[in-house]
Amino acid sequence: MLKIFPENFLLEDRGRKVRRLRLYRAVIWVALLVAVLATGCGQGSSQEQGTETKEGSPTAPEGRTQQETTSEETYRSPVDDEETSAGETTSRAGEGREAPFTAAPEMSGGTERAADSILEVRFGEHEGYERVVIVFGSEGTTASGVPTWSLSSPTGEGYARITFPGVDTTSISDGAFEGSIIDNFYVVRAPGGGLFVDIFATGAFQYRVIELSDPGRLIVDYRPADVALGFPIPAQAQKTVLFEPRLNEAITSPLRVSGYSRNPEASNTIILRDPSGNVLSQSTVLSNDWLDTWGYFETSLEFPAFDGVASLQVGSNSPRDGSFEGVVVPVTYGGE
Repeated sequence: MLKIFPENFLLEDRGRKVRRLRLYRAVIWVALLVAVLATGCGQGSSQEQGTETKEGSPTAPEGRTQQETTSEETYRSPVDDEETSAGETTSRAGEGREAPFTAAPEMSGGTERAADSILEVRFGEHEGYERVVIVFGSEGTTASGVPTWSLSSPTGEGYARITFPGVDTTSISDGAFEGSIIDNFYVVRAPGGGLFVDIFATGAFQYRVIELSDPGRLIVDYRPADVALGFPIPAQAQKTVLFEPRLNEAITSPLRVSGYSRNPEASNTIILRDPSGNVLSQSTVLSNDWLDTWGYFETSLEFPAFDGVASLQVGSNSPRDGSFEGVVVPVTYGGE
């Protein structure tokens, strides 16, 4: 039996097929577009990752550079953790290398007007050597550099003297380290202006000096030397240190007497007594400081010839009971 459909029905059916075909084609195009976009994003992502690696690549070498720098600085300057910093530099004597130990009688360095005060003096023990760290200040805060300095370590002596001509104030005046090679230190008002720091050893030593920046610090390392001292260590008492003359020295007139002290009113009494206790000569000299830090003194003492072993007293009388407080060194007569 033949079915006859109205014309409009055939047209509607044909339209539905066309629409389905168009929808099918659209779905295919969308799928293709998504695939293309996904491929492009993947490539873009790979490109971005490659770019980030290239951009980030300096970061890795930079990290290595920092490690290499720290390692190099630590090699040049084997310091405590608290003394390790990115701003470490060696002294001018080192010129970028590890400063060698030396027995040179003189050395110098620093930068003019880099600091005006001493804030702290620290001590550390290391394998084979001991360390003193001098920390500097400038205008009420921590200094970034090390001021001009000159070091004197006379041959045969058991101390090193570091003079800072541009440093006028100090927050610390002395201290005992009691190490195996470094014993103690004094901060002294220098006679020509500025301050000097005496670092005493327990015996013969070699030293090296290292400058550190940010904050400004001067490092002085001592290591033992396998030789004997040529001179006795200067005599030391609670408030007096006598540099000249030394223990058992043969003296002649006039005698140069020098040292530093913190005796009351900066007054230092010097008395030379013969073996019987009689006064051969007596003098009083003032130090250039006593309130803020140790003050330097120097004078000349004239005396007659004597036999035997005399004693030189340098110090002051106790304000409590008038007894003598200071150093006493035996001396002999070295004249004809």
